[in-house]
Amino acid sequence: MYKKAAYKVETLGECLEEIKPLLEKHWEEIALHKDKIELSPDYGKYQDMEDAGTLHIVTARVGGKLVGYFISFVIMHPHYKEHSFAVNDILFVDMSYRRTLVGVGMFQYAEDRLRELGVSVVMVSMKTHAPFDSLCESLGYDNVERTYSKYIGE
Repeated sequence: MYKKAAYKVETLGECLEEIKPLLEKHWEEIALHKDKIELSPDYGKYQDMEDAGTLHIVTARVGGKLVGYFISFVIMHPHYKEHSFAVNDILFVDMSYRRTLVGVGMFQYAEDRLRELGVSVVMVSMKTHAPFDSLCESLGYDNVERTYSKYIGE
């Protein structure tokens, strides 16, 4: 049995160093074209977004250790000017906590905090080769869009 997870909205400064090793695991697990595109986050841009009030970070911790994150961009949608959308940038739960309720709790906590900010819609995306549709569907999310990608670099 594992300890209960604690969820919190954190700033980039509070959690960045702890996120970096999880981000590496996340990239190793889901990234495409790893031989051509290295993981190279622009942390300055993330800080700019946080300073502008558009970055929202929810963390999941077990015994104080970071085991997951749900990072979203909060925007006023240009198609629906009366509504704020939370567009998920990345979300991850460490492999050893996936068969627990950590992911469910993290989603629910993120939704509650985003709702408090006035967000109307949360949009979550996932790689088709690493799906978590059942989690999204169990939490009432609808599958609304399909995205295609093609590497065209040299």
